[in-house]
Amino acid sequence: MGPPPPVLEVYYSPACAPCQLELPSIVEFIRLDGGRVRILILDQARRARDELQGASPALAAVAVVATVPNERAVLRAGGDADGLLPYARAIASDGKVCSSWRGDLTLERARMLVNACLNAPNKRRS
Repeated sequence: MGPPPPVLEVYYSPACAPCQLELPSIVEFIRLDGGRVRILILDQARRARDELQGASPALAAVAVVATVPNERAVLRAGGDADGLLPYARAIASDGKVCSSWRGDLTLERARMLVNACLNAPNKRRS
């Protein structure tokens, strides 16, 4: 049995209209690819959970609330130097970020992000 698959981490705010438009693509990624996803809620937690639940119970189930109250600080810590939404990244099983994307997240882009982790060269084989 190999390492667990990478995680697609999506940063989300209900105040971000483009973020809301990405939800169907993320649902498709889970449904079609069995992709592992984590939604990081940046603000308005109750509203965000309601929107995620409305899009798919699967999204609401993988949502966590950011512990830092400053949205831009969370984004910058996640690798988005400009601190702007929408933003997503793929994280390998060892916790390293393989790739990131800022902008419209489509099903193909979600696959591209995760595949960057799967296609990353191994440092060392035993």
